[in-house]
Amino acid sequence: MLTREDNKRLTQTGPGTPMGELMRRYWLPALLSDELPEPNCPPVRVQLLGEELVAFRDSDGRVGLLEEYCAHRRASLFFGRNEESGLRCIYHGWKFDVDGKVLDTPVEPENSMLRHTVRQTAYPCRDVNGVVYTYMGPPAKMPPLPNLPCLTLPAEQVCIGSKMLNECNWLQGLEGDCDSSHSAYLHNRTDGRAEVARSRMNRPTTDVDVTAWGVRGATLYPYDEATNHVRTNVFVMPCVGNVPVGRTAEGAVRQIHTIWQVPRDDETVWRFDFIVDRTGPLDDSARRSYRHSREEVGTDFRKFDNRANNYHIDREKQRLSLVYSGLDAGFHVQDAAVTESMGPVTDRTREHLGIGDRQIVAMRQFLLESAIAVEEGRDPPLTDGDASVLDDFYLINSLLPKDAPWKLEAGGPAVHAR
Repeated sequence: MLTREDNKRLTQTGPGTPMGELMRRYWLPALLSDELPEPNCPPVRVQLLGEELVAFRDSDGRVGLLEEYCAHRRASLFFGRNEESGLRCIYHGWKFDVDGKVLDTPVEPENSMLRHTVRQTAYPCRDVNGVVYTYMGPPAKMPPLPNLPCLTLPAEQVCIGSKMLNECNWLQGLEGDCDSSHSAYLHNRTDGRAEVARSRMNRPTTDVDVTAWGVRGATLYPYDEATNHVRTNVFVMPCVGNVPVGRTAEGAVRQIHTIWQVPRDDETVWRFDFIVDRTGPLDDSARRSYRHSREEVGTDFRKFDNRANNYHIDREKQRLSLVYSGLDAGFHVQDAAVTESMGPVTDRTREHLGIGDRQIVAMRQFLLESAIAVEEGRDPPLTDGDASVLDDFYLINSLLPKDAPWKLEAGGPAVHAR
């Protein structure tokens, strides 16, 4: 259970809020690369951390992310003309480049100093593996891109599965991504498509490992007298959850499902899903299966199965336990149904947490301490220029002896997914 004050600190991400200032110290996904398919294509609206922005791809293919409202008279640059390496406001013709520099003020005299003194708010962007990332914090504090597999692996080993708008606070989504035990219920089905192992319906134990950059969690399900089914997940600052794909005999999984829960504002969140294969290229069939979730949303990234239609819950399939939840959509929609059902910002003062929530508690504490670090003028985790700590990133979904350590240790089991 959190205090009302701490719940507010964790969930509010607008400019000047503790969590908002923390979030702005990291690179965040802003949009899919194919939303800006070619140079000089139409700009698109983007909302992040409560800020209204416009993204465009200039004549040289560079992506710019500008404050939506023109620095001149505040007209929307969404209606701007994307031409000759800049975005031109249709109201009075002011033109801006991807860095927010004023290139032209055609209604002003030739010797006007406005173009030299005015800047449009602009955020740097990096276009990597199908996603455009942005940094919205102090320029002098800009870190390198994080050493996450979805960013560092070659494009043939990375698939961006989907982008989805969910109608709840970002933390509700992230907490679901870092909660292994729910998948034995919410995602369970017995109709032959994706049944969760029966062992995961047993009462598990949990363990956590707080790292320099986030929190690892392990759920250990009793399998037989000598064996546990061990499933881990990893939270990485500031809003990244990672879960294993498939199961192995030796420990570490080959494929990782990475989920970014990026605040759009305090009551909606952009969910970006990636699948990465750390050992080699993803084949076409794998890419097609991972991209099926794109069919669950419209061109505005809003879900077809949503709160207004009760996510098309099928009570008969629920009654027969063919689909445990009755939600016969993909995992993404099942996740959204429960996190959105909590309300736009859930009241954590009314929770009753148990042993199975240990990672959630550790993650909240990690975030609160990181926000305090920024308030006190210190650098938060994973922003000091040394991203190599993520070399220790690994995930397990395997049957292991009950006396086998799940944490990565010197001389320990072969669970390091490189």
